[in-house]
Amino acid sequence: MGTGRVTTPPWTVIVAVLAAATPALAEDDDDATPLGEVTDIQQLSLADLLDTQVNVASKKPQTTRETPGIVTVITRDDIVGSGARELLDVLTLVPGFAPGVDVEGVIGLGIRGQWGHEGKILLLIDGQPMNELLYTSLAFLNHYPIDAIDHIEVIRGPGSAIYGGYAELAVINIVMRDAASLEGVAVSGLYGQLGRGFGHASATLSFGTTSIGIAGLSVTGSLMLGQATSEGTYRDFAGGSYELRGSSATEPRFLRLTARYRGLRADAIVDGYAMHTGDGYGEVDAVTSRIGFTTYALDLGYQRAIGEHLTITPRVGLLRQTPWTVTEPDAAVFYHKTITRYSAGLAVSYEPVPELDVLVGAEADADRAHVDDPRLIGSQTLFAGKSDIAYQTVATYAQLLVTHPIANLTLGARYEHQSTVGGALVPRIALTKVVGRFHAKLLASQAFRAPSVENINLSRGDLVPERTTVFEAEAGYELGEHMFVAANAFDVTIHQPITYEYDQATNTEVYQNSARSGTRGVELDYRLQYARGSAHVTYSYYTAAGKNAADAYRVPGHDEVLLAFPAHKVTMTGSVPVTHGLSFHPSAVIYGERYGYLTGDADGQPVLGRAPATALVNLYLRYHDALLPGLDVGAGVFDVADQHPAYLQPYNGGHAPMPSSGRELVVRVAYEHKL
Repeated sequence: MGTGRVTTPPWTVIVAVLAAATPALAEDDDDATPLGEVTDIQQLSLADLLDTQVNVASKKPQTTRETPGIVTVITRDDIVGSGARELLDVLTLVPGFAPGVDVEGVIGLGIRGQWGHEGKILLLIDGQPMNELLYTSLAFLNHYPIDAIDHIEVIRGPGSAIYGGYAELAVINIVMRDAASLEGVAVSGLYGQLGRGFGHASATLSFGTTSIGIAGLSVTGSLMLGQATSEGTYRDFAGGSYELRGSSATEPRFLRLTARYRGLRADAIVDGYAMHTGDGYGEVDAVTSRIGFTTYALDLGYQRAIGEHLTITPRVGLLRQTPWTVTEPDAAVFYHKTITRYSAGLAVSYEPVPELDVLVGAEADADRAHVDDPRLIGSQTLFAGKSDIAYQTVATYAQLLVTHPIANLTLGARYEHQSTVGGALVPRIALTKVVGRFHAKLLASQAFRAPSVENINLSRGDLVPERTTVFEAEAGYELGEHMFVAANAFDVTIHQPITYEYDQATNTEVYQNSARSGTRGVELDYRLQYARGSAHVTYSYYTAAGKNAADAYRVPGHDEVLLAFPAHKVTMTGSVPVTHGLSFHPSAVIYGERYGYLTGDADGQPVLGRAPATALVNLYLRYHDALLPGLDVGAGVFDVADQHPAYLQPYNGGHAPMPSSGRELVVRVAYEHKL
């Protein structure tokens, strides 16, 4: 599947680049280029970057060093400077994240060795959840408008105490550009060239303004259209194959509109993501199917301050989705259902003194699922013999933040009850402390994942929610004004994980609770930040030894790892100014060896194999304010060594490795006009 084919390790390219750049970065900054003449990210000192405020871990703005979570912040300049083609390019640079293939060619994410695709990773866009509700999965390949993002906040750890049952292992909060940052129009276009044709192609338009004649009113919007194709051949375990070129493509269509008026807000999203694929549940299908993931989301809220210390925020929401939709009647994966969620919530924040903050809230969801096509063909099923089904969920949560000279304390808990599977109570406690250049965190929390609509529908018996216990510790230190190092350790145990199986012979899907799963490990972070440039290196490691008892994820003979995900991962990014406005941005993601079912035997049964270590090296050249202010031009090469490593299935579900796109030449042009 095209893994590890070069004789010279490609990661040496980026090591050499960063090594050559480091002496230049370390020179005395007295003669450095004035900060006003370099890009935005280079204007920030290391202290500024570390003191960036986020609210994803506690819903209260706190710096990354004091917030009660293991948090990664990806700035807009990080995104643009990397030349990222899509969101997946950005997230794979985060420690612990690694991609895998589910079914029908859908690419999801794992975190710290665990498959997070169905209900274990929560994705938010401006606070609105994007997980589809029938299976709770997330399709990441060429999805969401990368050029409309302001920044991304990632919790590498649970967020269930605040966000509920999809935030079991991680939370990804995408913050889109607002009216203040735009104050005009921004347009961008990206084109990527593979060996025999185009790879990625997208166009994004964003607008925002606060100057429309009504004090306090701002509006923003973004529209993204695109397409991406891959090259290579998909081969199933029985020997069937099809060429991805001309048969496999993704089509993102994304529209977002927001309005703000004093304390009122309205957010609307239309997400029309689609894929074309012929691999079905693993065996090559007789027809190429178009798989649709359509989402309509509307969220309304009002933040009202009552006096100086009390704030109440009521909200209502509507979410309508038709995920995994395949309407070709001859397709083995025929599926057509719709789910609608009506939601309401109330949050109350009380801050009697600056050292004390209390947050309490309540939420209620009503889910209604419907079978849109009554033909029971392909994957189509009824809901326990009925075409409609309904579930209700109610939740309440509370959080106490105490700022104290000894340490900051966070106490929280959430109780959530689903009408079919019952309730779950999850607590959290965190101690954080910043002393000058040093910071430390001790975190203990529980999380849960409630079974989704189709999990319950396709189960063999009564499913119960997963329950997860996580212990984390982090320490970080600023080594002077230009260097920072941090290390964290984690221990994750998932009790009764909900696992998926697919029976090729009967074309049936099954969900059930397994005994236990989990991992433990460490993550390291090193940053070097100068006006002359920057470098960022991370390392992540996990082991499943003694933690995993779920057969679906096990690697026979290698209990220390789980299917599809490498135990070791290194990321490297750099930024080196060349001349006024022109900068060079190398990056690399190095995956250790992975285990998965790579080929089939004479009977078409999957055979376990080992994929060697792989390094994906990217080089990008960016020209900021090229020719005129606001014009940004960039060009680069992704996967320089043409490794195109395969996406492996993180469970034993009968799906063969899916080739990735390989080497791609990319050109990006963007322009912003201020009103």
